[in-house]
Amino acid sequence: MSLRVALVEDDAFTRLTLSAALKTRGLDVVFEASNATDAVRLAEQHTIDVALLDLHLGAGPTGIDVAQAMRRREPSVGIVFLTSFDDPRLLSANLPQLPGGAHYLTKNSIADIDSLTAVIYLAAEGKGKPITPTPANALGKFSDTQVETLRLLAQGLSNGEIAKRRFVSEKSVEAAISRMAKVLGLAPDSTRNQRVHMAKVYFRALGMSPVDED
Repeated sequence: MSLRVALVEDDAFTRLTLSAALKTRGLDVVFEASNATDAVRLAEQHTIDVALLDLHLGAGPTGIDVAQAMRRREPSVGIVFLTSFDDPRLLSANLPQLPGGAHYLTKNSIADIDSLTAVIYLAAEGKGKPITPTPANALGKFSDTQVETLRLLAQGLSNGEIAKRRFVSEKSVEAAISRMAKVLGLAPDSTRNQRVHMAKVYFRALGMSPVDED
């Protein structure tokens, strides 16, 4: 029997491409979904061995929420996240933990469909050491609070606005940004340049290229 895979990806082209590629490797893509609601509903109607999930599924529940719902229904289902996020904390503050044994892959780390297929089989068998998020950049050294501050900064919020969102003083935000700048090796002589550089770090970690690259 072919391995039964659920594919949850909000980008239509990526979903179509992945589905076609997995089928060429003999995998049975039993259902495809573009959002969390459809994914959970379809998971209740089908038996699957592995779920291949994007982390960001638009507004509302994330891929982690979908994975947890699937695990509640079938604890043995394998979970593979395939996302552009180097660090899941960049998506939102206070995300739930990844399900136990889940494999977390970034899209730019997969060389070809065979590499992805191999991980899907490992997840189905519950074998191999799960691949977890390991940001190669300075984000891996940031605390959850610092990552949230970076996310808000990249959205264009001022220190005062960030302070209100986080229910802290503006001085606390200033201190946090200063510590982050030090980790990133930024000179303290230009606050504006620091913020621009930090925003670029954030967008690169999302797999995006800022339009104003030097």
